[in-house]
Amino acid sequence: MSDGGTTEFGRLLAAYRERIGWTKTDLAKEAGLDPSSVSRLEGGSRTPERSTIDTLAAAMHLTPVERERLLASADFRSEAWNDPLMVELVELTLDPTLPANVAADVRTLIRIAVEHARGQMAEGRGQNE
Repeated sequence: MSDGGTTEFGRLLAAYRERIGWTKTDLAKEAGLDPSSVSRLEGGSRTPERSTIDTLAAAMHLTPVERERLLASADFRSEAWNDPLMVELVELTLDPTLPANVAADVRTLIRIAVEHARGQMAEGRGQNE
């Protein structure tokens, strides 16, 4: 996981930070951390705590998927696995014994649910403006 001291987490954190055009000092300020902490996290000499990752993700306004990737890169389990329905859905969609036509139906239903949720979220944002 490490190459030259830099961890997967450190590389991903730096990539997200650089994508938004921030320096390490900018990120530290926005996250309420010491600038040396960000340097150590990116360099791999400091192991992040889950709460620190949450703080960094919020400061950079990461999407939920980006936040999950950042957590996973530091070997933290996704909170999605705490939802039994999500676990069942993943197990079902990965089950090789599921007939192809049923798998296609399940994916269609998931797509419909996602589109519905996104529509509701967009409506909610429109009402808040």
